[in-house]
This record gives sequence, structure tokens and C-alpha cells, in this order.
Amino acid sequence: MSAVPQPSVESVDSHKRRFLKYWDGPWPAIIHLWALFGGLIIVGLAVVTAASATSMLAFGAPFSADHELVMHFVAIAVFMFLPYCQLTHANVSVDVFTEGMSEKKKALMELVASLVALGFSALLLRQMYLGWGSYMLFPEVTPVLGIPLWTAFPAILASLALLMAASILTALEALRKFKATSAASAPSSKITRD
Repeated sequence: MSAVPQPSVESVDSHKRRFLKYWDGPWPAIIHLWALFGGLIIVGLAVVTAASATSMLAFGAPFSADHELVMHFVAIAVFMFLPYCQLTHANVSVDVFTEGMSEKKKALMELVASLVALGFSALLLRQMYLGWGSYMLFPEVTPVLGIPLWTAFPAILASLALLMAASILTALEALRKFKATSAASAPSSKITRD
């Protein structure tokens, strides 16, 4: 039976160094904690779902509103993971198209992708803010527990603001990479004499 290969300490440390290379300040830590909190929400929902299933087996009746909690809080948790995905470049990418590209072109694509993510997150933030206002004016609640639907919006808006911050950080990182590769690939203007 073969053992599962474990990442070496050097590879983990180099990933951390690469990850923190360009980012100073509190934003990466805040984004990491936000994603961890989203993970705790998912764990809590798994416990509620398991308790509901156990209640069904033991007492013949599930927790009547577990589906409401799952729908409400999964939406929140998914948005909470978006900034982390942007910050760590864990979004979907197709390496087949970028395999043969130069580092300069890859850095340019990363920059464009980060700017698109920034624009998309700004648009979503605006629209979700308007949606929140609409739900505040015309309140809706879940049918069984009576949870106001607007209660999901503050965490979603915070997530989108963090997504904007992560997009700015990744755009700055890509811009630095692009400048570094441009400088490295520029022809030397020095004249050498023999």
C-alpha cells in the first residue's frame, strides 16, 4: 500500500511567502477570517441537517425548518468564500490556453481578470445594496421560521466589499508581475565593447 504524498515544508513555506509577498496590511487576514467564518456556517448547517435527519429516524419527524436555514445561510456562506477565492487565485482557470504563453502575457491576463473581477464585484455590490433596500421597504420572511430575508444582505454586502478589496490586491500583484516581466524582457540598451 503506497503512502499519500505530503507537501514538503519548503513548498508550504514558499507558498506562504509568495502569497504574502505583495500584500501588506490587514486585508489578507480579514479575508482569511471571513472565509473561515463562512466555513463555520457550513459546518453549523451540516450539524443542523444531521440533527434533522436523526430526529426523523428517532422520532419520525424532522426539524421542520431545516431547509429554510440551509437556503438562507448557504447563500451567505457562498458569498463569504468569494474574496478568499479571488485572493488565492482559486477561481476557475483554463491552463490549456495559457500553457504556451510568456510570463508577461500571463501577468497581463491576471491583471485583466482582476480588473474584471473588480468591476463585477462593484456592480454586484451596487445591485445587492439596492435589493437590500427593496427588501427593507417590502419585507418578506421565510414561511416557517419567519426569518426576514433582508438579514442575509449585510453579510453578502460585506463579502462583496471584501471581494473588491481582494480584486484590488490581486490587480496590484499582477501589475507588479507585468512590470517585472516587462523589465526582464526589455532589450538591453548598453553597448559593450570588446
